[in-house]
Amino acid sequence: MRSIENGAIHQKIRVSELLGPNIKAKRLLDINVAEKQTAQLGNVVVRTDIKSSLSPFLVLPEYRTQYPEVVTQALVNLYAEYNRAFNPLVKANREWDTDYQFCMTSNETPINRWVQIDMVGLPDGFMKTATNFNEEDVREALRKRIFEIENSLAMYQILENLFSNGQQDTLFKRQFRASLDALRERYGKPIALLAVTDQKYQAMKESEFGKSAEETLVDAEVMELSGFDRFFGPEEFKKYLEENRGKCDYLLYVRSSDPVAKLKKPDTVVENPLLENPDMRRIIKKHAITFNIDAPSMDYVRRINDTKAYMPIMGMGIEVCSDTDILSTEFAAHLSGGKPYASYGKNRLSPEFVKYLRSQGIDPAKVESGETALRAKPMKGAYGGYGHLRGVLGNTVFRKELRQSLRSRGHYVMQPEMQTPIITNESDGIAYTYIDRVFLSTINGTNYRFMGGCRSLMPLDSSEAKNGRNHGSKHTVYAEIS
Repeated sequence: MRSIENGAIHQKIRVSELLGPNIKAKRLLDINVAEKQTAQLGNVVVRTDIKSSLSPFLVLPEYRTQYPEVVTQALVNLYAEYNRAFNPLVKANREWDTDYQFCMTSNETPINRWVQIDMVGLPDGFMKTATNFNEEDVREALRKRIFEIENSLAMYQILENLFSNGQQDTLFKRQFRASLDALRERYGKPIALLAVTDQKYQAMKESEFGKSAEETLVDAEVMELSGFDRFFGPEEFKKYLEENRGKCDYLLYVRSSDPVAKLKKPDTVVENPLLENPDMRRIIKKHAITFNIDAPSMDYVRRINDTKAYMPIMGMGIEVCSDTDILSTEFAAHLSGGKPYASYGKNRLSPEFVKYLRSQGIDPAKVESGETALRAKPMKGAYGGYGHLRGVLGNTVFRKELRQSLRSRGHYVMQPEMQTPIITNESDGIAYTYIDRVFLSTINGTNYRFMGGCRSLMPLDSSEAKNGRNHGSKHTVYAEIS
């Protein structure tokens, strides 16, 4: 054996393990993620020039990450697979023949035109060696390290300007604006943002446009700050349709996520006058360019808003409807009889869960023993870290919280808890754990574009890092991915 130094890797690894025909990119990624790194990241700059209630933002302008082509191609292929995975989801959600007509290919394949992929941060050591692997191997390594894929982008102005030097547009801004222009040209229609609840409209106005509830937001500002032609709240959209005799001349980028109050407490009642009205909902779904529109009374299995139902289809998680989806029938009966976890022997897990874990390269025995922790996420109707549960299977509180959440939030998706890499900035000695958020787009479902992204670094001593959360806060430091 010999020592191979590649970025942060100093473990002794067989050369055949790294470059031989049986090499797995996942093995190399795991090694790099586990090895703490030290690098010159430069000084943190405070950005106060971005119009948002979330301002200021912390940025490392000297720290830039460039993905190799094999990584971007792997992400593109996962994106294409994600679109195909929406086939059964769109069919279940469909109410009228005209639903989503502007986001389907000629052969009725769904097109999520913009996506955000949240995943484990990719260390330099992995990316330097990734070119030695074929695309499929890299793709499967990334598949196992993706937290989720989101099909409704937000914070456009922030993403466009966070890494701007004031002299030229960022990669994200160039690609995002070009994709909007291509869509306008394709259909000969302007594109409007539509917030379907008053709470969502006010939250977007403040966080994405830097306006208070009392301030006016005109179309020229909407275009300048987001690239969209107009921004409708629910009352303004109803008024627009009344004045236009029920005709909608816009493509609609619908923002339908529930308000934060409901994400925190799922029994919170939210007025949704647009989507409660079938005639209004039919117009919205007809002109939507996003797959995220549910009737408030729609059966759970048909819901598509903020869905993670694609994850089991893509092998990224297992659907959990009850204990028996992850526990063997015998072990579940053992626990329901009041007997302790530790008093049961082997085979605590359901065959389906064992199969999934092995597909992820996880030893089921480590899950049974608690050496490998788990993370459960609401399958529908939630985003960010809301409703997430993490813990070990042997923990009574974790299992109890899961049962309660299944009753209050519906089905869950279960994944192994993923380790995120740690890097220390030589400039100031601050240690961070980080994830990568990258963005891709397509207009026709075949020509996919990588739009760059941001590395989200969370100080190790922050409460968010200690609790396994990295979803953006006042402590987050951002760095550019291209």
